[in-house]
Amino acid sequence: MGKATNISLSKAEKAIIRSWWVILFILGCYMGYEEGLKKKDHDFATLQQHYAELQKKKMALVLQKESFQRQINSQNDPAWIELVLMKGLGLTPEGQTKVLFTKPDR
Repeated sequence: MGKATNISLSKAEKAIIRSWWVILFILGCYMGYEEGLKKKDHDFATLQQHYAELQKKKMALVLQKESFQRQINSQNDPAWIELVLMKGLGLTPEGQTKVLFTKPDR
């Protein structure tokens, strides 16, 4: 018959074996933390992209506002009024000839 081997465990090994659930809990917490970091990074990238789009829209609106402000400021200018009447209503000032170009029907 073979010799019986006496396995003796140290106190630290016994503590690790008895507290397996603590190690499993810590591992689960770490996995949850990693998943949270991934979600945070994804959300941050999405928000940065949205912020960049809003900045572009803001710049376009600022340019449009400046254009409108110039139009408002120039409403007292007779040359501007004449230009608006010519473009918008198709009117021509006295002494000028209006020329229309039409596309021939095919």
